[in-house]
Amino acid sequence: MALIKCSECGRTVSDRAAACVGCGAPVKRPSWFHGLRAFNPAPEPSTRPPPSRAALTWQAVLSMLAFVGGVVWSSAIERRASAGRAVVTVAALLVIVGLCGVIVTAVQFPWTRK
Repeated sequence: MALIKCSECGRTVSDRAAACVGCGAPVKRPSWFHGLRAFNPAPEPSTRPPPSRAALTWQAVLSMLAFVGGVVWSSAIERRASAGRAVVTVAALLVIVGLCGVIVTAVQFPWTRK
């Protein structure tokens, strides 16, 4: 079920309603609405080609650099007591983003040699 606006009063109405509950005007569905389903339980297959081995290698390298840079930065911050909250947050985000990138790349990477 999708919600559309009534063309007369502007109230939100169900697309399955015959008339608007507010003003009683018949519900007019937009031309693009015909044939659309509000929820499709089956996932649509991707039309994009899978990432190449070179692209995944670069993604892995950049993720590792972010992770290592975040770890090095956070250890340098640990030695200084005057580090601000923003600096600590950026270092932590670098570690998290780098680690997540490494995991995602490892899942996508074709481990079999071709």
